[in-house]
Amino acid sequence: MKNEGKIFEQCFQKSIPDNILVKRFNDNAASFGGSVNTRFSSTNECDYELFDPESRTLYFLELKSSLNSLTFWRDDFDKGTFQIKKNQILGLQKFNKYENVVCGLIVNFRNTESNDTFFIYIDDFVKYTKELNKKSININDVKHMNPINIECTKKRTNYSYNIEDLIEKTKI
Repeated sequence: MKNEGKIFEQCFQKSIPDNILVKRFNDNAASFGGSVNTRFSSTNECDYELFDPESRTLYFLELKSSLNSLTFWRDDFDKGTFQIKKNQILGLQKFNKYENVVCGLIVNFRNTESNDTFFIYIDDFVKYTKELNKKSININDVKHMNPINIECTKKRTNYSYNIEDLIEKTKI
């Protein structure tokens, strides 16, 4: 049985319009088997690269899905395991320095009543979490990061996401 995060990623990828170039970066050995004994950790800076040829905008996106909250790396609490990792935050910040590039997180909070999904620009995420007195974010925190709500539609068991609308709202 696939984990919920992988199901979310598959639904997200299926929702990307055909006119958008999409590249899913391969997971490395750390993500296979789910073993806590794996000595490797993922070094991908993000999950997806999208290109909108109409606006000539390049996107780098990290996708996260959670029931309640997501832990995140920050310089002053460097020790530990985080769901939003150091290399992802620093990588997105590095890519974000270029013209016509949009970088951020797609955060999905799933529960029985709703499937709240947001895009957060990486700079807004870093600015907000810099002052937090905790090591995780929840949906209320995300709502303070100037997020873009990603509309979704429930099919039988899975969701489709309005990625076309997201691209329209974020293109440069």
